[in-house]
Order: sequence, then C-alpha cells, then structure tokens
Amino acid sequence: MHSSSSRFAITIIAGLFIIAGCTAAPTSTTDLTATGSPTVATNPATASPSAPASPSPSATSTLAPAPPKPTRVTFVEQVRASDDGLVLDITQTVTWASPWSEGVEVRVYGVTECIAEPPNPSPGTSGPCLVVHTSLPASIRTLLATAPASDGTVSWMWTQEGGDCDFGNPAYDRNGPVYRAVVLASYGATDHSIFVIAAPGGWWRPALGDIVC
Repeated sequence: MHSSSSRFAITIIAGLFIIAGCTAAPTSTTDLTATGSPTVATNPATASPSAPASPSPSATSTLAPAPPKPTRVTFVEQVRASDDGLVLDITQTVTWASPWSEGVEVRVYGVTECIAEPPNPSPGTSGPCLVVHTSLPASIRTLLATAPASDGTVSWMWTQEGGDCDFGNPAYDRNGPVYRAVVLASYGATDHSIFVIAAPGGWWRPALGDIVC
C-alpha cells in the first residue's frame, strides 16, 4: 500500500508540472506582442470613446495669424490727355500707412458689381456702390495690382482713346473687366485681413430733366 500511494503522489506532481508548462508559453507570447508591435499604441480600441481628439501641436503651430488690415488708405486717379485730347493716360494709385510687415503683401481688387445699389432706385437718387460690412466673394473681384506691404503704395495705368461717362465710378481699362469700386487687403502666408474700401464708387438715377452725358 505504501509503495502504491507514493507512486500516485508522484504521478499527480508530474501532471501539475505538465499543466504549468502548457499555460506559461501563451502568456509569454501575448506580452511580447503587446510591447513589440508599433500599432498597438495607436489602436483606437485602447482609447476612451468619449475622449475628444486633440489637434496635433505641429499642425496648429504652423498656422500664422491673419495680418492686420491696411490703414489710412487713399485712392487717387490721374488722367493725362494728349494734345488733341483724344488719347488718355490713366493712372490709379492706392496708398496705405500700415502694415509694413516683412512677408506681407497688399492686393488691390476692383469690385465688378455695384452691390449697394437698390433694385429700383427713385429718380434723382444716388449712393455708393460699396459700403462697409459687405460680403465680397471672389466671383465679383478682379485683381488690379499687388505690392509688398512695406512699399506703402501701388499704382497701375493704361492708355485709351476718349473718355468715359460713368457717374461716381473709378475709370477702368476697357481691355479688362468693368469695376465699380476698389478695395484692398493684407495677405500673409496662410490668411488675409478684412477688405478695406479705397474707392466706394457710386450709382445715380437721373431725375426728369437731368442731362446724362
């Protein structure tokens, strides 16, 4: 009996070692996969579903703020006629006092619609074509000139035969789009300032008896 009991106890102990050896290998393999795979750290399943996504610091740090809008803006139109008065040299100039920052560009646009004109103005009334706080989509803007902000001024010119009869509006090159007002803005690397009115232009509905050229 004693010899049989001893063999039974040895058999049980040997079985425990076999079971322990079978369960140890999978545990070791799982640990190596979790620490060795580079995709585990970015697996969405490991993050809390309710945690908001944070913007990448590198993405936000590269966006430069919009430059300030041009200040103390002026618009001047000069017309020089030939001796016989049939040919005109027209120069338009926009100036600004600031910004003068390095890397900032000023772009001047003509506005191709008289946005502020009412649909059916009464005879004898008039008004500006452009007022502040007006939306200016790209579809109604035509680029006239660009210059570094540090220049403080930019001009453009053209030559034409004969004059124009257009109440209150800047002259325009007949080889390009008609524009009714002039605006400008400061442009940086990623954004631009709000637009500033350089010349608002104007509309006019003649009254009975008014002479229209």
